[in-house]
Amino acid sequence: RHEARAETSGDTLLAAVEPDAAQRVTAADPRELSKSQSAIAQFLSRRYKVAVEPVSRLVLEAWQAGERARIDPTLVLAVMAVESSFNPFAQSPVGAQGLMQVMTRVHDEKYEAFGGQRAAFDPVTNLKVGVQVLKECIQRGGSVTEGLRYYAGAANLVDDGGYAARVTFEQEQLKAVAAGRSPSNLP
Repeated sequence: RHEARAETSGDTLLAAVEPDAAQRVTAADPRELSKSQSAIAQFLSRRYKVAVEPVSRLVLEAWQAGERARIDPTLVLAVMAVESSFNPFAQSPVGAQGLMQVMTRVHDEKYEAFGGQRAAFDPVTNLKVGVQVLKECIQRGGSVTEGLRYYAGAANLVDDGGYAARVTFEQEQLKAVAAGRSPSNLP
């Protein structure tokens, strides 16, 4: 009855209340992170002009997924920074989607466990799938640098357009922040 009264009175927000919405939110309290993780979250929030709570959740997820895949979590975050600037709805002209710009049509089988290709726009799912793709690229390339070339789709090209260097630079910035040092001010 309460919802019917709200709708009748024109209160469309109250009529659309979803008590479970908070369970779907990609956010975390930065105070729940370790000191280095919190520093990284604060840094990324300022640098990419995104709220610290969602970035905090992504930092936590990067740590967990990175540890499972044996990939440095700062590398995962650096890939996200370079690929999407932390925009979970980013889409490239060639069809790469989400935070880590995963090519969903190429990796559609990886999204099946998460409900299909639309899950590419769920930040946590995209991160998890992206970490798996990154791990496979590093294994195929034999090193992180060569793996980044595969990740960018430039493995067979003479030049990756500076992609690996940009990701590596971003990772070094994040490592400095995690260690309590000031990141360099280089472009």
